[in-house]
Formats: sequence, C-alpha cells, structure tokens
Amino acid sequence: MGRGAGLIRPARDFDGMIQLLGLAGRRLREGGLALPQRLKTLRGLYYGSSFSLDFERRRSRLRNLGFNFYLQSRPPRDPTVLLGADLVRALKDSAVIRDGRRSMDVGHLIIGLAARQRRVTRHWRIPGQGGSGLELATWLGDLGGAAGLLALARLDAPATRARDLLFSPEGYDLRPNLEGDMAAYLVACADDGARGAAPLGRLDTVAEGLQDYLDRDWDRRFRRFVPRLGATPREGGGIGSDAWRRALGGKIFTFGSSYTLFRLWQEDRLRRPTVAAAARRLEGAAVELGAIFVDWLETGMRGETGAAALDPEPSPPGNTRGLLRWISPWCRQESEADFNEKDRKIL
Repeated sequence: MGRGAGLIRPARDFDGMIQLLGLAGRRLREGGLALPQRLKTLRGLYYGSSFSLDFERRRSRLRNLGFNFYLQSRPPRDPTVLLGADLVRALKDSAVIRDGRRSMDVGHLIIGLAARQRRVTRHWRIPGQGGSGLELATWLGDLGGAAGLLALARLDAPATRARDLLFSPEGYDLRPNLEGDMAAYLVACADDGARGAAPLGRLDTVAEGLQDYLDRDWDRRFRRFVPRLGATPREGGGIGSDAWRRALGGKIFTFGSSYTLFRLWQEDRLRRPTVAAAARRLEGAAVELGAIFVDWLETGMRGETGAAALDPEPSPPGNTRGLLRWISPWCRQESEADFNEKDRKIL
C-alpha cells in the first residue's frame, strides 16, 4: 500500500478495518509517536480537530472545543504527512463497520480509548454536563444528544417515536455508536466485574486491541460493560436499581439540555418560546432514551443479538425544569405576537 491518493480503500468489514488501523499504527510509530500520541492522533481523525470527520460533517468549531474540553486535551496535529492522504481518507470512510450481525462505530472506540488514558477524564464529572469526559465522549454524549434530537423533532411532529428516529437501520441508528462506546470501555480492560471506568491496560496497538476484543470479549461484552456503568444485574435478567435508573435519566437529561441549546443556537432558533417548547419535551425524551438503553443492555445480557424490543409511547410535554430561566439572557427576543398561549403560561 502506497501513500498516493486513492491507493488504499475503505474497509468493508472488521478484518479490513484492523488492517487499516495496523497500517496507521506502523506509520505513526515510524514517525516517532508513542501510544498516547498515536491515540490522540487517531481520535483527531474522527473528533475534535479541523481535519476530523465530525468537522467535515458539522463544520462546528464549538463541537471541536467541546470534545477537547471533555478530553482535557489540545487539538491533535494533522497526521496526513505521516499517514498519507489515502489512508486518512480510508480511515474516515471506514468509521462505521457493519460486518454480518456485528457493527461498530470505530471512531467512538478510539475517542474512548483516548479518554481512558487520563484519570481526570475518567473520573471528573464536568459541571453542568452530566458526567465525566469519558462518559460524554461515549455513551452519555450519544444518549443525551439523542434525547435532544428527539425533543426537537417533537416540536414539529409530537408523535415522533424514539425508536423510529434513533434506532432505525433506514435512518439514524444509534446501535453502532453504542457498540463503539462499549468497546471503548472494554478494549484493554483486564478486570471483569469492576465498577466505573478503568484505565488502559496493556495496549500495544489499537488494531491488536480491537482484534482481541472481537475474538475474546465479544460474546461477553454486555456482562462486562454493565458493571462499568455502576449497575448490578438483578434476578430475572434486569439490571440496576430504581435509583440507578433515575440517575441515568438525570445524566441524559443534563447533557441533553446542553445539546438541545447548542442545536437551537446552531440553527438560529435560540428564542424563548422555542427553548420553552423544547424543554417541555426534553425530560420525557431523556426518560425514553434511558429506558431504551437499559432494554438494549438487558437484551445483550441475555445473549440476544437482535435489536432491543422496547418502543415507548411518546411522552407528554412536561415542565421546563429551569432550562428556560438559565438560558433566557442569551435568547433572541421575539414580539408578543410570536408567543402562543401555551408558551405564555410557561413564561
């Protein structure tokens, strides 16, 4: 494989992705980068840099700032000189791998591994965001963002169902993301059954770590991941106490609040009536996403490989839980004529 444009193709399966990651690891080692720098460089292909796949799709410098804040890291340097433009493109275009009944967003795996390198990103709960940098870069970021998307979708279509919007192979499907999030916790993680985020164990290369995970840990990944979330398996196949489930919903709501406000700002819709309407939808969306996530985990714990069966009814509007008061000073003001009666009562 050379370094000229177009000589390296995107991966079609996990074997192909492991080959790409192996080649990338070798070239970065040849460039003098140790493992921490290699992980930082590889995650920059997907998140938190001006050359990332995320930036190509979203064009958001604020998202880049957020990812680097969560990881307590400066932006990585562009590795195109070391990797070659063809390999950079192939790695980006191979972010989501679907291989038979197995799937994974490899970008989520890599950013999670990068987050696990540092104690501060594993354990420091970032104020106002709902969790640690590791959680926000992986499963919590996905679920909170999904709750925000669902709340916003229900502004125009109140009957929108979470499963149709967020777990649909024909549209946006969170499952590869969540598989990558789970792998981010478990690759190079030796101690089974422990709670919380583990530091990286022995990891020579991402390619070898992913291969080992697929060969050795895939069938037991849910049983290993659930304790890392602080949940305990219950009799009858359930997981977590009622208190744990409430805490999970609270985390999803907290980050979902930040994400919802970001999306409204990005779409130039950060106005008090719109914020109020979205806020009334957000708590229910967070509860639904938490329930679907738990159902997905319980389905995996039972060894079933299909999609989680839970398909909750859309939640009725609730209250704003202070979101509107917090953001009001930054909202673009609108005339009284723009307020409907429902929003006027809330405000």
